[in-house]
Amino acid sequence: MRPLRPHARRWPLHPQLGVLESLSSWLQRIAQLYGLSVTDLVRHNLGEASAQLADTAEEALDWDPPIAVLAALAERTGAELGQLRRMTMAGWVPWLTDTLAPDDGQDLFDTYVRQDSVLLAPGEAGLNHAGRWRSWKGPWLPAQPMRRTCPLCAAAPERGTALTWRLPLMVSCVEHGCRLEPVFEVAFAASQGNPMAPVPVNGHLAALDRRTQQGLAAGAVALPGRSVHVGVWFRLLRTLLDEVSMAPSRVGARSRATLEHVWQATGRPVRAGLTVWRPYEQLDWPLQEAMLHAAAVALRLAADRRITPRGTLGPAIAEPPHERVYDGDDPRRRPMAASDFATAINAWLDTARADPETARHMLRMLTAFDPSPANVAKQRHFLISQAGVPPEFLRLDLLPPRPHAAE
Repeated sequence: MRPLRPHARRWPLHPQLGVLESLSSWLQRIAQLYGLSVTDLVRHNLGEASAQLADTAEEALDWDPPIAVLAALAERTGAELGQLRRMTMAGWVPWLTDTLAPDDGQDLFDTYVRQDSVLLAPGEAGLNHAGRWRSWKGPWLPAQPMRRTCPLCAAAPERGTALTWRLPLMVSCVEHGCRLEPVFEVAFAASQGNPMAPVPVNGHLAALDRRTQQGLAAGAVALPGRSVHVGVWFRLLRTLLDEVSMAPSRVGARSRATLEHVWQATGRPVRAGLTVWRPYEQLDWPLQEAMLHAAAVALRLAADRRITPRGTLGPAIAEPPHERVYDGDDPRRRPMAASDFATAINAWLDTARADPETARHMLRMLTAFDPSPANVAKQRHFLISQAGVPPEFLRLDLLPPRPHAAE
């Protein structure tokens, strides 16, 4: 089929954008509706913007296509420009990575990966020279292109491929709970009439992928300690992957025990057999998956308080310790015990020995029911001789007159 007419303002047919779908995947689905290749679709049907596309490869379309190209796509499909931008890697700067074109790879590594810590104490990770790896493009950006898909999603024409499936960030399709597989292997199996069967993933890895998916969809990730912005989540996870890839011999005794505990819980050898440190993005996919597994297990162990994260971001992945809260006073009054009564009387007498007003008030209380002169004299004598109240405090002429009885 020939390309669409160049002067066509809108494309009459286009599928809806998939959740977190990559731009190249969506354009592929559009091109299939018209019987075109993606190259013909974008080189001959975007007007003047087509001339700005120097490369129509999937990696280029998903990386940072010219804004004029995205604007032309928005005009012809009715999609919002911001939505199309988020279907590319450039649309996730600075949340996923700080920049797509770092001037200094080492500075980017130190800032993104080593500025904070999770399991290790601050500064314990030390230094590593990521800048010497010339093919290191930055955090999460693979050294070699990754093209993976979900076997179940691939079997549905209305489903696309997520942008994050092109990165060593996730192992599974969260919706179907199965492992992502190479696109070419899935397509070949389908062409042979023997579709690839979905393979379930480890439970810890599935939980890790669900958190990443939550962050991508909602902008925040709920962790045991607190919720964090998706940009913090990407950095926390990347730092954690860096820590579990370290040789235990380069850290202190407490951190060494923690790392060994994590790897023992994965059922894999320490560092999954890695002998020479390399940035995570430079590892082969089997090693990357092993590091993701270790990171997922570390998150579970920290949540269960079986390990203690000591880093600056450590409190986010562990539940805070339970703090005792004051239960409040018992609303039921308990009867005064004899010892309590004696203590109160003694305290009152101590005050009466030093305060004339208290002494006279005590005398009035003792004579309240019998104000006769004989009883007043009796109680006054008791307070002076037995309780030790000074006589001058109880002079009779200082006592207020008693009210006369009613006639």
